[in-house]
Amino acid sequence: MNKKICNGVIIIFAFLLMFLVTFPKQENTSIATGEDDLQITDRIPILTFHRIVPNDVKLEKYPDNQWVGSVDVFAEMMKYLYDNGYQTISNEEFYEWYTGKRQFTKKTVMITIDDGFYEDYYLVYPIIKKYGFKATSFVVGSRIREVTHPYDKNVTAYLGRDVIEKVRKEYPKYEFQSHSYDMHYYTKNKKHRIKSMSHNDLKNDVVRNREFGYTTMAYPFGDYNKMIEEILKEEGYLVAYRFTPSDYATRSSDQYAIPRIKINGRATLNTLKKWLNY
Repeated sequence: MNKKICNGVIIIFAFLLMFLVTFPKQENTSIATGEDDLQITDRIPILTFHRIVPNDVKLEKYPDNQWVGSVDVFAEMMKYLYDNGYQTISNEEFYEWYTGKRQFTKKTVMITIDDGFYEDYYLVYPIIKKYGFKATSFVVGSRIREVTHPYDKNVTAYLGRDVIEKVRKEYPKYEFQSHSYDMHYYTKNKKHRIKSMSHNDLKNDVVRNREFGYTTMAYPFGDYNKMIEEILKEEGYLVAYRFTPSDYATRSSDQYAIPRIKINGRATLNTLKKWLNY
């Protein structure tokens, strides 16, 4: 009996020794398994793009224009997000996170595109839809026409009401929100229009966009003041976004001046990776 017990102990010991040799202890499991990516985040990268055009148009017409990016680079960035397990969130989801009602991991981003160029529909939207992502197009109300111009890479045009209504029904994950009704230009003294507008002017601009049912706003050129913040709050907007300097959104950010990250027309995939590595 004692001999059987002794043999059993030897067998168990040998098995344990083999297990330890085969599966060495990992000293830093978060690095080895990628668990750092699953940590609850205290900030959200809100990525901001502007006009997106075909690569040949970018190279020929806008090689040094920081406000115009290549669709090839944009597609590469979206593929990277998808391949690496990033989730994208809506404005409402961001607001829920901002108010502490939900949590997200570090692999969370918002995707926003400013100005409402018609490439948003013809070039950007198919890529967003392909990966099942959520994104927001911030459009200028006064530029919206009834019908969107047929795509022509040599034409500059903006989104029409037809496309906005179609996408809202077809793919609600792609949102349309306010970039003002008619603030998106410089005045004669080269100031952002918002800086010269009275309280009534600002109020009227916001009210004119009511028909579109917006709940958030991205300030034209990222510029804002306390008057517009107060008006948006009165109108029931969830949040509003500024633009510069580029920074992460946190729960301590001003509710009506949430920072976004500028992904300009000269950005590469490495630019995106740097912002995601925090």
